[in-house]
Amino acid sequence: MYFVGVGSTVAASEFASQLGIDPSLCLADDGGVAGDALRLEKGVKTMWNPPAVENMMGRNDENSLKALGEAYMAAAENIGFQKLAPEDIKDTLRQGGTFVFKGEVPVLEHYDSKVGDNCEIADILKVL
Repeated sequence: MYFVGVGSTVAASEFASQLGIDPSLCLADDGGVAGDALRLEKGVKTMWNPPAVENMMGRNDENSLKALGEAYMAAAENIGFQKLAPEDIKDTLRQGGTFVFKGEVPVLEHYDSKVGDNCEIADILKVL
């Protein structure tokens, strides 16, 4: 499993450290080349979706949200916010997705259309 996010390789390494993930599994898409190739949604119009945010909050308990927030704050303290953010700040307006492959064959593709529109964990587990 690989994790790809917007931002620098320094940020990807720091997040791996904060979350206890093998750094070789965390990749940076600074500049959005992978996001563009995958045709991920982007722009201000994708950022505000109260029902999706409520669903996301419903999937996470207080401890998991607190742990994520603490990891982000610790990363920002360690390397600074500027190094966490992508070089082009507009890349922070990019949505993500979940892509699961068996070999080279995609068995699950989920494109987040707005904030909080994440793939259901159950759907991921079904294809593993």
